[in-house]
This record gives sequence, C-alpha cells and structure tokens, in this order.
Amino acid sequence: MARRNLPVQSIQPVRVVHYVDPAMQSDLQRYGLLNPAEIVRQQQKNTELYLRWKTRQAEIRERDAKFRRVFLGFGAVIGLGFLAGVLLGGWLLWTVLGLGVLAVPVVLLLVGGLALGGHRCITIVQHMH
Repeated sequence: MARRNLPVQSIQPVRVVHYVDPAMQSDLQRYGLLNPAEIVRQQQKNTELYLRWKTRQAEIRERDAKFRRVFLGFGAVIGLGFLAGVLLGGWLLWTVLGLGVLAVPVVLLLVGGLALGGHRCITIVQHMH
C-alpha cells in the first residue's frame, strides 16, 4: 500500500557560476600564446558578442510575445465560434425535441439560411505593374 503523507522535497534550480582562472591567463601569456593586448581584445570581442546575443534574445522574446498574443486572440475567436455553434446546435435539437414535427421546417430553414449565408467570400485578384 502506498504512503500518501510522504514529504515533498522541492528541487532548487542549478545555478552555474564561472570563475575566471587567473593562472590560465598568465599561462597563455607565459607560453606566448596570447600577449596582454590580445587578451584584452579577446575579452572585448567576447563582451561584444555577449551584448549582441542579449539584444538578439530580447528581439526573439518580443517577437514570441507578439506571436503568442496574435494566436491567443485567434484561438479565443475560434473557441467562441465553436461554443456558439454548440449552443445553437443544442438549441435547435432542444426545439426539435420540444415541438416535435412543427419545429422541423423551422430548423431546416435556419440550417439552410446558415449554409447559404456562409458562402459570401469573394476573391479579388489585383495585378500591379
């Protein structure tokens, strides 16, 4: 039998901390791989790349927020249309069951009106020279 009163441990997110090893920089200088000017240039380049990455991430975040906002609105409209269709269908079914044979012509007229009224799409092709 499973125990239901077990304590739950929350998992803390892992935080990575990077420490620059000063010995590594001195080794690069000592063995002639990089001189101090090249190290400064490399640090500036890394800072530049990091700032470019940060601005790109901000642009991506903004574009994603716009995308979510548009599709959330689109989903709300589709959902509202679906709910309206379900309610109309339920009302038509309730009317047919409640009034019996008298409601069949009314329901057929309403469904026919919906079918004919829904085909008003006009395609316009415009050629620009």
